[in-house]
Amino acid sequence: MERQKKLFILNDDHVLNRILKEFFKEYGIKVFAFADEIDFDAEIREKKPHAVLLDVGFSSPSSTALIEKIKKSEAHMPVIIMAGMEEYGRALECLRAGAYAVLKKPFSSYEEIYHGVNNAMSHFMERLEIRELTAEMERRFEHDKLNLLELEFVKSLQRMIGETEEAVSVLKNSFALIRNFLSFEVFAALVPQGDEIEIHVYPNGPGNPAATEVVPGTLVRRMKKALLEEKQVKVFLEGDGAETTAQSEEDYKSVIVALSTHNRTHGCAGIYRTRPFDYYEESIFKRFCSHISLTLEKIELFKEVTALSVNDGLTGLSTHLFITSKLNEEVARSERYGSNLSIILFDLDNFKDVNDTHGHLAGDAVLKEVGQILKGSLRSLDSVGRYGGEEFLVILPETDGDSAKVIGERLRRKIEEIEFMYDDNHIRLTICGGLAVHREGMEENALIKIADDNLYKAKREGKNMVCYETK
Repeated sequence: MERQKKLFILNDDHVLNRILKEFFKEYGIKVFAFADEIDFDAEIREKKPHAVLLDVGFSSPSSTALIEKIKKSEAHMPVIIMAGMEEYGRALECLRAGAYAVLKKPFSSYEEIYHGVNNAMSHFMERLEIRELTAEMERRFEHDKLNLLELEFVKSLQRMIGETEEAVSVLKNSFALIRNFLSFEVFAALVPQGDEIEIHVYPNGPGNPAATEVVPGTLVRRMKKALLEEKQVKVFLEGDGAETTAQSEEDYKSVIVALSTHNRTHGCAGIYRTRPFDYYEESIFKRFCSHISLTLEKIELFKEVTALSVNDGLTGLSTHLFITSKLNEEVARSERYGSNLSIILFDLDNFKDVNDTHGHLAGDAVLKEVGQILKGSLRSLDSVGRYGGEEFLVILPETDGDSAKVIGERLRRKIEEIEFMYDDNHIRLTICGGLAVHREGMEENALIKIADDNLYKAKREGKNMVCYETK
């Protein structure tokens, strides 16, 4: 806050104005003397005085009207009245109108004027300082409050990582949280979903559903064309509609932010209302969109990591870890309900010859195709995974040994009959299978051991067969 005291003198006596100006100057008070009517609003905003010394006869139509005008510009501005004995009635009217004090003319000394004016300015400056401190405390409180709410916002988003794979769930949760920070009529977000573009519109209250016609176009224009090419756009209105009078795009003011991180673009989001957003509101929304973007990226990374732990990178089948976990579940279910359960452990015959003759890329292509053949030949309740290098484990719930043997033979014949192609090379191969049937009290490792033993028996006895021998 500016420390030099400043005084307005409103008096049509030029000589007295000059004397008072020189007198107050000795005390370090800057004086602006006016002998004629002025634009008080403009002068007060520009010069920011700390008190007004007003001669009761200065203004027309009245001094009280002038005081009211000053008070409209600055409610607590001290106005000190100069009045002679014959003007004392008018001075009392000024006090009733809000004047700070009255100095009687003729003055007994200029010191009397100084102390009266200086005390008034000191009180006013103290009030200004309190006002500034209060405003600063409110700003800090709002800042701390925002930081705490933002922390809760981030925590809420972080909890969603691993709990959901849907971007829409993140957006819905974000809308519910952002409405605690910002005033808006509509929140909307555009997110690519495979071959489609989804636009979700979240009205912040009941009312007019016109937002679904106005908002989507603003988001589509914001996205890069490459992300929108040959994709169908679907619009979803969440809730009952926005309470707004906006009927066209021109009626809305908006803040639209790309939901992007360093490596990816996840879409864009916007907030809308009929009155403009200020810089502070824009910056808050941008900060929160950055948190949304990071959450969407982490969810995508989590999905990728999960997929790597669940799906074999080459064949697309379940990994060893996942298929054995699935077997544990099926063994527990078989024990609980007494249901049938069979497994077949397959191994490609002479697969090393494929790699040696045609190369490892050819071998990879064959493994991938075999995996897809096995997967496509099973029921929806069955499971298949890559157990090892060229080994595949098939789990057959609700299946007894004889039925499993039929399924195994059917799969064996499919592999035997197909001609694999790689770089114009014709590749034929066969497959062996070892079958095992779960018995009460049998653990999964024992079941695998039986299937493995039967597999090696099939290998020893000539390959291209499914061996089923109970233990």
